[in-house]
Amino acid sequence: MKAKTFHLLQYEKFRHRSEELLRIEALSDAVFAFSVSLLVASLEVPQTFSELKDIMYAAIPFFATVAIIFLLWYQQYTFFRHYALNDLKIILLNLFYLAVILFYVYPLKFLFSLLLASWTGIDLFPRATEKGLQVLTTNDFPLLIIIFGAGYFCIWFLLYLMHKHVLRFAAKLELNSYELEYTHKEIRGALWNALVAVLSVSFAAAGIEWLAGICYLLIPVLLIINHQLFTRNLRRKMK
Repeated sequence: MKAKTFHLLQYEKFRHRSEELLRIEALSDAVFAFSVSLLVASLEVPQTFSELKDIMYAAIPFFATVAIIFLLWYQQYTFFRHYALNDLKIILLNLFYLAVILFYVYPLKFLFSLLLASWTGIDLFPRATEKGLQVLTTNDFPLLIIIFGAGYFCIWFLLYLMHKHVLRFAAKLELNSYELEYTHKEIRGALWNALVAVLSVSFAAAGIEWLAGICYLLIPVLLIINHQLFTRNLRRKMK
């Protein structure tokens, strides 16, 4: 009898090789939950209505950061559902994956807060304003892009290595044509995302900050191209 937790997943074309949580997944879920807890802990109880308004304004960066964490959790979740691998290499790669996510929780929220503040003019850094501190100097901006790009690269490069490792077990896992092509699509997509980060960091290091930010607009285009390659290659194999 299939567990209800995975009931909705049984309709996917990709066979799920695990219907029970592995210990590595249980640890991962705890880490992801802790990441969200860190964000919640950073929200102090307001002492005045003005402080409450500041917290309400900060809700957008908060939810944006939580959404990113959820997407990263879902990437990892589907990986273990699909392949159920837990050898030493996967354990180590997953450990680094979780460590990067934990480390980048606050930088990610800072970036979203900074973007929202610059677009709307809302002061999301009241403490810095009270002390007369500059939230971000012109000289610091390239470094912020590099910090974000480094984290983005690490996340996707680790996912690339994890999916690449799966191919070594293709015969043992009995991956069919669809599953093999899907795995190649995930490998390709993760690598392209990592290369976008490399491109962005390169522009930031060269002092071309505006182009470094625009690089991330390539991601939706690459997603579409990757999906088209996936469907085209799949049709060729099905002929």
